[in-house]
Amino acid sequence: MSSGSLVELTTAAAEKVIELADGEADRAYLHVYPAGQGCCRTVYGLAFLPQVDDEFEVSETHGVKVAVANKTRDTVQGVEIDFVQTPQGDGFTVINQNPTAGGGCGCHGG
Repeated sequence: MSSGSLVELTTAAAEKVIELADGEADRAYLHVYPAGQGCCRTVYGLAFLPQVDDEFEVSETHGVKVAVANKTRDTVQGVEIDFVQTPQGDGFTVINQNPTAGGGCGCHGG
């Protein structure tokens, strides 16, 4: 799934983001950012922003304007966001297919 943007959204994720944004002006952009470090990988956060400036790179995927801060570009590049529904609950999954982004804590295994 490659459109050349830093962050990819599945159709299901885009539909859910659009539903949650509900056309509200203060939810114009989906901000994707590194929120911390888990075991051997970066943990990502998602938040709505009302506006962005030149500190952000913006792309549009499935009708969703995605904003990534320039300073976190390398860490966020390759992220794929999906929305899943399971018996345990519904939610977004964020996976980075870029093996060079984050990590490096020396964990072993898969």
